[in-house]
Amino acid sequence: LKTISHSCPFPSAILLHRCEPSEAMAQSSDRLFLEEVCPILQQWLLEEPVRLVANLAKDPLSIIKAQEFQDFEVGFLLSSEEAELRLKVQYPYLADVISSGSQALLDEVMTGLPIRGVQLSLETNELILGLSAVEVAQDEVLRQKCAKCLASVRIWLFIGPLIERLRWLRNAVALAEAAAKQAAPGNGAAAASAVVGTPPPMLKLQVRRLETCWIVVKPDRVLVIMSVNLEDEVDVALGRAFCQEFAETNRKNTDVLAPPCAFNEPKDPPIDLRGELNLETPNVGFLTLTLSDQMVRGATDDRLVTLARPVMTWRNFFHFHLKHTKSYLHTRLRRRIGEWQQSVAGSRRQKKEGAERIRRLASGKEFAPQPRGSSTGSSALPTPPQRAA
Repeated sequence: LKTISHSCPFPSAILLHRCEPSEAMAQSSDRLFLEEVCPILQQWLLEEPVRLVANLAKDPLSIIKAQEFQDFEVGFLLSSEEAELRLKVQYPYLADVISSGSQALLDEVMTGLPIRGVQLSLETNELILGLSAVEVAQDEVLRQKCAKCLASVRIWLFIGPLIERLRWLRNAVALAEAAAKQAAPGNGAAAASAVVGTPPPMLKLQVRRLETCWIVVKPDRVLVIMSVNLEDEVDVALGRAFCQEFAETNRKNTDVLAPPCAFNEPKDPPIDLRGELNLETPNVGFLTLTLSDQMVRGATDDRLVTLARPVMTWRNFFHFHLKHTKSYLHTRLRRRIGEWQQSVAGSRRQKKEGAERIRRLASGKEFAPQPRGSSTGSSALPTPPQRAA
């Protein structure tokens, strides 16, 4: 990505062969919220290189049909340019995350893979990546690795800013331990504080339309504060109850691997945000997740990714359980209504066999109606008088 040319023209194949989202894309947009990658996109990244190379052997001007995918907040457009697959990534807040650590993470995870940056436009929030179809078509293992890497671009964009600050905390912990060991007895804390230095400033990001994220770095921990905002009134009530229960459960949890969690009401923002200017108050509240220095001490880069992924994708976890909670409540409501209807139907008196049916008027007198079609008895209608000429 460091060698991307910002003046590179937009690939003509994407403009000329743009198509509407397919039925497979519509099905994948309703997938489980806890999945890391879009399965349909990953499948196409595995199949299209082989198909493109086979078609180019017959016709050098062959291109693949452009396919569009929507993976929550990030949109993808897969096309081809000669012997290279082009993956266009559209993310409304790309400029914020790229400059805050996501670009460095993308460069790192794509090192050694036949993937290159084609175009990066911060004005339109678009990123285009190129994949050599000839190289991956001949190597199954390499094709699997590239497909997984490209299908996880959404994850890399989200966790990049947090990974950069977790690495600072990991390095600070290592430097502090080394300085404390070399310091004189009783001066270990002062030596550790001097070698760590000043933590990075607080980072404010808007990673989603209804969510603002603040990453606060301290000498011994990293705080991730998320504003939770929902549109529907029922979702707001359920979301507030879920966040309160989520924070209470994590507070009682004795597992040291689970990050501590705290929930603040909209009128009571966290202490680190009380001096923030132009703070927009969400209708649900603020959720704070804490990653302590114990979690990152001696951790590898893969371990940091494992820690950052569930934190920055917590919104998917939240919507997943909110959606299933509403479904569960609706299921119980329908079941109770069915039971009530059965009880009402069972409360009717059963007709006794051989007993004559007796009807009564409102006054209590017995009423025996005549059969329909009978012209005798009280049920017969009088003949209307004829009008005089």
